[in-house]
Amino acid sequence: MPYSLARHPFPPAVRQVRLGARTVLSVAGDDAYVRLRLVEARPGELAGFVAPGGGDHVRVEAVEGEPRTETVVDHSVDDGWIDLDVLVHGEPGAELGVIGAWAAQAPLGSPAVMAGPKGSVVLSGAPEEVVLAGDDSALPAVRRYLRMLGPSITGHLLLETRFDLASLGIEPPGGLRVSILSPDPHRPSVALAEALAALPAPTDPLERFVFACGEQSLVAPARAVLAHWGIDVERAVVKGYWKR
Repeated sequence: MPYSLARHPFPPAVRQVRLGARTVLSVAGDDAYVRLRLVEARPGELAGFVAPGGGDHVRVEAVEGEPRTETVVDHSVDDGWIDLDVLVHGEPGAELGVIGAWAAQAPLGSPAVMAGPKGSVVLSGAPEEVVLAGDDSALPAVRRYLRMLGPSITGHLLLETRFDLASLGIEPPGGLRVSILSPDPHRPSVALAEALAALPAPTDPLERFVFACGEQSLVAPARAVLAHWGIDVERAVVKGYWKR
């Protein structure tokens, strides 16, 4: 039976949290992926929190830095915590990462405000094949989708990244053909768009699930590929996670 995608809106929710822990997962050049554990500022603050979809995200605002949107890695309502993997850019003159300097330098216990998720896109069923394509910003969502889809999936994994996948907990199953593309800071997500367009068309468009997320310029060519393959955009996840 073909897979399905259901979009579920959630009521607005704003929660007070604190920085409970920080772990550097992986470093690539001047950039790093850092796992932040946010904990309840008071008991019961996470009551009702749900994030069932692979790309569910929250918006975090701290005293230092601009509010930013991050994919939910894991959470426990009972124990009162939520994990986010944050990409921190450290090259001279660059913005100091998603959630700003707070993600990299704030003392443990520092307060923040978390909003969302606004909704969830839930994948049901088992697609015969998948195409997962993303840059560094999409790696947390890619990891969640891989875990949700399970070890028996087949298809293609296209990643535009310099990070070590194992250190980020990304372990592609044997049935995926993995292509690691070198990022070009002057043409972000262009390599992803080209690799996506070069893939063979599906035998059955109803059985190919596509996730393609990266810099905003990826959206238009990814949607063009979906149209060429005969896949309705509502049966795929295509987003611009950031804009150059």
